[in-house]
Amino acid sequence: DIMDYKSGVIEVADGVYAWINENCATNAGFIVGDDGVILIDTLMTPTLASKLLTVVKDVTPKPIKFVVNTHFHGDHVYGNQYFLPAPILGHENCRFELDTKWDANFSRYWAREALRPELERINKTLPDVTFKDQMSIWLGDREIRMSYHGRAHSDSDILLYLPEEKVLFVGDLAVNKTIPAFPDGHISKWVDVLEKVETVDADTFVPGHGPVGGKEEFDEAKDLLKLLNDEIKQSFDNGKSEEQAAKDVNVGKFSVFANQDRIPQVVEMAYKAYKGELD
Repeated sequence: DIMDYKSGVIEVADGVYAWINENCATNAGFIVGDDGVILIDTLMTPTLASKLLTVVKDVTPKPIKFVVNTHFHGDHVYGNQYFLPAPILGHENCRFELDTKWDANFSRYWAREALRPELERINKTLPDVTFKDQMSIWLGDREIRMSYHGRAHSDSDILLYLPEEKVLFVGDLAVNKTIPAFPDGHISKWVDVLEKVETVDADTFVPGHGPVGGKEEFDEAKDLLKLLNDEIKQSFDNGKSEEQAAKDVNVGKFSVFANQDRIPQVVEMAYKAYKGELD
């Protein structure tokens, strides 16, 4: 079964950890340096945030020095408040979108009734250190390079790259073994961004959802997105309705991936992109 993959804490390089959740739920990561920890994403609920804190404490007694948000979606950042007073780093658009799109973002999760007792406890906690193109954090002599490559899954997606270890935390720019979520996706720009990401010299890819992968899994994510773009664009060019286009999408070998029910949303957002209705 494709969904039966290794979850839990995985050390992907010396002192570099992925926390992988099953069923393509949201992942996090952390990097342990000489005098502290960088945490990558804070997850969605108080329960998940406190589990994440426990996971880090099980690995190291060192304090969390920095928190990084890979993009503004709630399942990656609503835990921010639980890691203060550590500075929270993100792209300038991450701060802007988390602030200005708060209600729309929040209502997507609020729609799941079981989450409400937890979501009621969330306060808006924005990144307080932002950058435009790239920025490095140094843990001793280890560089963690953060970079922004343009509009894709959202307008705030960043990469975290460890050049020595050739590890790349890709957030939701590339997700493994699942159809990507598309509430803010710009399909054609996203394909362009993945072609840039492909040039980064990495062997290990830690995605925002799904298992840790290598170049092969990254290529799958990229090929799936290109295939969706090609299929949907063809329907659009042929004047098909969105409903018809969603029925006609053939993802081929990727039909075993999780979340096939997201295809209508992908089509809806792709049509908006092709009509020039997205920023």
